[in-house]
Amino acid sequence: MGYVKACIYLDNSATSRFKPRAVVKAVERELKCSANAGRGGHKASVRAGMMIEDCRERIRAVTFDGYAVMTKSCTEALNTAIFGKNYFGKIVTSVYEHNSVLRPLEKLRAKGANVVHISSPNGVISPDILKAHLSADTSLVVLSEMSNVTGTIQPIDELGALLSSKGIPFIVDAAQSLGHTSSAYTGVTMLAGAGHKGLHGPQGTGFLVFRQGAEPAPLIYGGTGTDSASLVQPSAPPEGLESGTLNAAGIAGLQEGIRWTLKHKENIVNKITELSSELTEGLKSIPSVKLYSDNANGVISFNVGDLTSSETADILDAEYGIAVRAGLHCAPLIHKWLGTLRRGAVRASIGVCNTSKDVEALLRAVSAIAARKG
Repeated sequence: MGYVKACIYLDNSATSRFKPRAVVKAVERELKCSANAGRGGHKASVRAGMMIEDCRERIRAVTFDGYAVMTKSCTEALNTAIFGKNYFGKIVTSVYEHNSVLRPLEKLRAKGANVVHISSPNGVISPDILKAHLSADTSLVVLSEMSNVTGTIQPIDELGALLSSKGIPFIVDAAQSLGHTSSAYTGVTMLAGAGHKGLHGPQGTGFLVFRQGAEPAPLIYGGTGTDSASLVQPSAPPEGLESGTLNAAGIAGLQEGIRWTLKHKENIVNKITELSSELTEGLKSIPSVKLYSDNANGVISFNVGDLTSSETADILDAEYGIAVRAGLHCAPLIHKWLGTLRRGAVRASIGVCNTSKDVEALLRAVSAIAARKG
């Protein structure tokens, strides 16, 4: 099966379509000159190790000063954060979370934890709302910074200040937000990120950043290149949490993706803001369109008439060459909150590669579908 290129790609929340040339070159360079970092003293191994350490520094530059552990995905990072400590009692999260948070917490609930899913009328968890759900036995709070369904952004720094003052650990899922937001993360204990979305790195890259004293136990045990004479898993981060061969090619691409994103961040944010506003205002003007997002953050969900989200997305793909995401977006509780659990929603997510012409084409297509099917 050959390479398929959609005419208009509006599924950047799943993975960014655009990858900077430097990212592609870095991946190619690493594949052509592969070496296993930390597994030898030869120059190639040392060079790979230095590249990975530089990538850790770049991750800290977009998050906070802590240990940066490489993972294959944000999902793995969240699992490490959630299962890596002995959390007990009450765990607070929201209905706006991805299954990479909901399912690990459900596992803890089955073991006896009291998992509480909170919400608010407008989708924003304010410090006052969160405070009302905290109690003496609260051992953890887990929240996403940006919803992958509505694009709503949570006030992470304000929430972090509240939780820090109470000594409650705070895990943040930053899969959708990194590269778009400017949080300081000062009150965050652990942060999980994806390399292939707003940071414009390759798929198969993720990371977990955590502060000293918050070290989680590893999910995977094995070779780390350290303490090889011992049968006991090393505890020192980051190597103790990185058993097995790291994805050096992906990390090299992530290193360049972060560099490029930081250099162009102001332009990226301005462009996504402008196009998001254009799209939301346009959708509001189309009869029979139900809009579930009202922000300028690049993630806009909607439905057309009585069509299921899959029907609308299939028409957009087959007849107009427009790629969007339909369904529940691996976030069932927010769809229950929105009232879209049965038919899902159509999500158009904007990236730096998109243009005003892309937005106009989507609006024309949705208008035509609404007139014909709505």
